[in-house]
Amino acid sequence: MEKIFIDSNNIDYSLVKKAAGVLSRGGLVSFPTETVYGLAVRADKKDAVDRLYEVKKRPKDKPFAFAFDSVDNVIGNCFDVLPPFGYRLMENFWPGPLTIVYHTPDNKKIGARVPSHIVASEILRQLNVAVYLPSANISGEKEAVSASEVEKVFNGRVDLIVDSGRSTYSKPSTVIDLTYKPFKVLREGVVSEAEIARVFIKKRIIFVCTGNSCRSPMAQFLLEKYLREIKPYFDDRYEIISAGISAFPGSKAAPPVISILGEQEAIDSRNFSSQRLDRYGILSSDLIFTMEDTQSDYILRFEPKAEGRVFNLKKFLPPEKEKDIPDPIGKSPKLYQEVYSLIKEAILELRNWL
Repeated sequence: MEKIFIDSNNIDYSLVKKAAGVLSRGGLVSFPTETVYGLAVRADKKDAVDRLYEVKKRPKDKPFAFAFDSVDNVIGNCFDVLPPFGYRLMENFWPGPLTIVYHTPDNKKIGARVPSHIVASEILRQLNVAVYLPSANISGEKEAVSASEVEKVFNGRVDLIVDSGRSTYSKPSTVIDLTYKPFKVLREGVVSEAEIARVFIKKRIIFVCTGNSCRSPMAQFLLEKYLREIKPYFDDRYEIISAGISAFPGSKAAPPVISILGEQEAIDSRNFSSQRLDRYGILSSDLIFTMEDTQSDYILRFEPKAEGRVFNLKKFLPPEKEKDIPDPIGKSPKLYQEVYSLIKEAILELRNWL
């Protein structure tokens, strides 16, 4: 067994490469995470995985959770489409001390985590394949929170120990199972159940148009204003955003929109900044409202599993007005005013529906 020291504040990347090399060859390596020290093996090396079960004295019917170097790798390679709440959990707690359990696209149930400890992250990034990374302990016993504790428990039974000082939290990750509705906390660790509940109850609503400079910002600001009037806990329960299918990120709201919202609603929208709709924006939103049927069709082609969460705002207008809300960009002030009136009418009905 070999032991090396990697300083979190001054990383020696030759040592990172060495640790990744041991893992790559099928070795068993202990290194710190922000929670506790872990025992890592490549998930695709059966002999190494069998050895990990043996060293930890863990029953074979208890699977290990995967560890990845980035959130994108989990979203792209691990889980099937999660409920919107799952993506907001990632947004709030990853990288960090939360393990999420969900189905894979082929309906297997797995757990995954993205550690935030810089040394763990760099080793995982250098290796660039999924690893199993359970806590460094004999199954059922106390987790090791320092390299010396790992050495004491597993003397001679691991190939390499990476010492980077004591783990930050010295407490295991929280494990949440999203295959239960709405969720089940299997183990409460660093992240409290109350913190998870706060993310769950805060619903994300997104308005979508073409350029995210006229219609969707209007809808965003109006719904926020009118919901605040009747929802005393608005900030804890709602997040209202907007995006455009063809938006130029960072653009301001159109001048007529700024004028209308300022003069007629006392809303200051001068600091608004546009964003382009992406897959994450679709996946993480509980409700998606578009201005045109073509936008709804685009979203559902892009992400079919958003069906049931995508609505055209015209559905909240009276039957005689139920039509796509026109794009006023580059058109007359009169059309901007008409669009504002339509959106306001729909938003007031939407507020009552919510």
